[in-house]
Amino acid sequence: MRIIFVVLLIALISLPVRAEILEVCPNPYNSQAEYVKVRCNTTCVLSDGEGNVTLRAGVHYVAKNTSAFEKEFGFKPDAEFKGRFALANGGDEVLLYENGVLVDKFKYKRADKGLVYYREGCWKFRYEDWTSFKPVKDYVKGEIIITPANFVFEADTIVSYTFTTDRYVDGNYTLYLDANPVGGIPVNEIEIARNHKTFFLKSPSYRFFHWKFGLKDDEVVITTENWRWDDIGFIVHFESRKVSKFLRNVLKHDRIYSVDHGSVGNLKAFKSFGGKGKIYKFEGNVTVFVLPDYNPIFDEMEKAKGRLYIMAPYIHFKNTKFLDILRNKSCEVKVITADEKCAEFLRDFGSRNNLKLDVKVDKRVHGKLVIADDKAIISSANFDEFGLNRNREIGVVLEGKVVDYLAGLFNNNDTIYTLSALTFLCLAVAVAYIYLRFR
Repeated sequence: MRIIFVVLLIALISLPVRAEILEVCPNPYNSQAEYVKVRCNTTCVLSDGEGNVTLRAGVHYVAKNTSAFEKEFGFKPDAEFKGRFALANGGDEVLLYENGVLVDKFKYKRADKGLVYYREGCWKFRYEDWTSFKPVKDYVKGEIIITPANFVFEADTIVSYTFTTDRYVDGNYTLYLDANPVGGIPVNEIEIARNHKTFFLKSPSYRFFHWKFGLKDDEVVITTENWRWDDIGFIVHFESRKVSKFLRNVLKHDRIYSVDHGSVGNLKAFKSFGGKGKIYKFEGNVTVFVLPDYNPIFDEMEKAKGRLYIMAPYIHFKNTKFLDILRNKSCEVKVITADEKCAEFLRDFGSRNNLKLDVKVDKRVHGKLVIADDKAIISSANFDEFGLNRNREIGVVLEGKVVDYLAGLFNNNDTIYTLSALTFLCLAVAVAYIYLRFR
């Protein structure tokens, strides 16, 4: 009897406190397939203020049209909208009543085509055709190269947002490129693509295909740069059958987005570099992920207790989550950015919130790096609404001694700064010599 009582008690405790709206898809690719997903503990009523649907206890998909929903999503919904029930694309409110009491509601302002709002603790969003590739972890030996550098990779596959020079790639490789980058397809990219099998990618739900990586059998390169090494960025180079297979599977799927390229833009010049760059040999765990399927960046930033270091060319603050994370940090926070306005704002933000916040500017920064305690994340994703939410991006989480090495880049005496200082010093000496020599 006691066992039965305990089981019943556990079951009661585990029941949700109230009914909930779980998903809302107001504007699917098939407009007749719009739906709401809810969970009811007892009989409940779903409403949009104009029509009602009565539901029994359980989890239910309620759709505008049963056959359209089944064709779009591959299974039958549990109920259909009734009366004047409809989800407006320009914004609407969904209400859920249980035992005559309003227990949940969800209001949205605008719904892009294919957008799905869903509840996972808080409300988040995804698109219908987004994939769900899980990150892959492996123990590897490799190297990290800090650009500028002259690194050359012999590849069978090259993936990039843009690809304006082939001087750093050898081999008979296939190209995967964004079909509509900002400013159009560079002229030099068009000429390179003529000599290679090329897939230009465009999707209604990804803003850009902004990822950058290369493959040669089981050899992997993940980089923050568009296969030109003239800015400060990162190349992560290692061998892993698991990671190579994972990335090839993602590409195999994403070929469904293959289209003709968009408009052609201008010629894109770059600065060549003759040095090797800074190279660090490493050994340890790497976790490779693609966005938006998986994004550990904010989670790791939130968990950081000892140190939080961030390198990014710019940071957009439209999504305030970044600032909310910083606001509650008692640990040391360092930021390197190429954006003077961003740096000025962060310094003021740190002062007003009494933070241990050190911000520096280096105009050459293009790489994206986050160090949170004993983990380092290198990714192609910019710190803006598209990079962290809607682009196809790639990233790698590094563990081990390499993290401390990368953390050294944020020290005042590191060469990331002293190279610039030495350059200006040499120029000043040269100008002074010329002036004194010919005055």
